[in-house]
Amino acid sequence: MSNTITAIYRTANVAEMVRQRLTEIGISNSYINVMGGTDRYDDIDTLNLPHDEAATYKQALRDGHYVVAAEIEDRDIDAAAEAMRHPEDGVDLDAYEADYRATDDYAAATAAAPAATAGDETTIPIAEERIAVGKRVAEKGTAHVRTYVQEVPVEERVRLREERLSVERRPVDEVVTGAEADALFQDKTIDVTTQSEEAVVEKEAVVTEEVVVGKEVTEREEVVRDTVRKTEVDVDKDRG
Repeated sequence: MSNTITAIYRTANVAEMVRQRLTEIGISNSYINVMGGTDRYDDIDTLNLPHDEAATYKQALRDGHYVVAAEIEDRDIDAAAEAMRHPEDGVDLDAYEADYRATDDYAAATAAAPAATAGDETTIPIAEERIAVGKRVAEKGTAHVRTYVQEVPVEERVRLREERLSVERRPVDEVVTGAEADALFQDKTIDVTTQSEEAVVEKEAVVTEEVVVGKEVTEREEVVRDTVRKTEVDVDKDRG
């Protein structure tokens, strides 16, 4: 099933760029129509848009904008909508139409078209609605990543050296004379210091691994279903 997607752009360069994007995703040029200028009003009518929408697009041409319309198969809807998205030079259709509807020109352009009678012929306009499928970004959820500090007991073994004082008396048989003998009989105090090693703990920060938080982008195809209105004509003939 094919769908008509339309968009309004402010410059011809952007409209042509959008056409190129559509061809790059496989849309044939024969299904893409770039319209600009007041001489293209009749081309808007070939899109079979509802009467009020057609009036809006014609006003866009009158204001010097450009309209790109493309016939897109269901399978290409998402890719085509992305290719036609050019916000810096695109025209917000809802806002543009809202401003246009507030003018007298819109009321005159969208007035109900009466059945046209020419001689013995009566022309009845047949209308139908078409859908324009767009996309918007919605938040699906948020992941909170939190880090916290946890103390974990650790154990290391270390060998420590310790000195202890020992006193030992040994028998000696040695004759000392003179000054050395006198020195032996003087009061003395001797200080002996012992030492021992103590464990000293130092800490250093080491990065052992890292956690990378990212997002994966996937695409899915969704079928959009809605209803559209169209005019049907039943002719009852009098039997004569």
